[in-house]
Amino acid sequence: MKTKPQTSDLPHRPAPDRLIDAATELFYQHGFRAIGVDDIAARSGVTKTTLYRYFQSKDDLAAACLTKLALEDLDELMIIARQLPDKPLAQIRAVVTAAAAKATHPSYRGWLLSNLEAEISDQDHPIRRVGRLYKTRLRDHLIETARRAGFGAPVSLADGLLLLIEGVGASWHSLGAVGPAANLTLNCELLMQGHRAVADAA
Repeated sequence: MKTKPQTSDLPHRPAPDRLIDAATELFYQHGFRAIGVDDIAARSGVTKTTLYRYFQSKDDLAAACLTKLALEDLDELMIIARQLPDKPLAQIRAVVTAAAAKATHPSYRGWLLSNLEAEISDQDHPIRRVGRLYKTRLRDHLIETARRAGFGAPVSLADGLLLLIEGVGASWHSLGAVGPAANLTLNCELLMQGHRAVADAA
């Protein structure tokens, strides 16, 4: 869900950070399979020998890129939770608002983790493993937050929110920021209202 990083300061950073940032930007712009280690080395200013000193393969480097982004996203969730400790509904809305802001940013090119997952069929690939772990943690967090907010079907709501958020990333490639991305906040709000209405009618 992150926008692409800036590489203008790469020469002043440690080699692993430079490699991760350069690879992240290249993967975001061009995809996983279209980029080789030569491209990453050239963009980062780090030699291939140094690249392989820190990462055994392009697969492992991609996993490191996604792990960094996943941890940053999870940190954002924790920051929101700390800022709104007694307002779980407001936490959900803040998560949705943040996702909508990213999806309509001029540099947005979809959800990088899902973009790369779509290129990989092997379920045990490092990219797939990172994606599975991150999305499980995100889903668990949304389920618990929805439960604390008093929704009667927190699992269903969390899954619906994830479908909308991830669907925006997928649809962006065809429809851009004027498609579902522009209506993410509204549709998530309508989903929550629908869950409330069903619970009230039960």
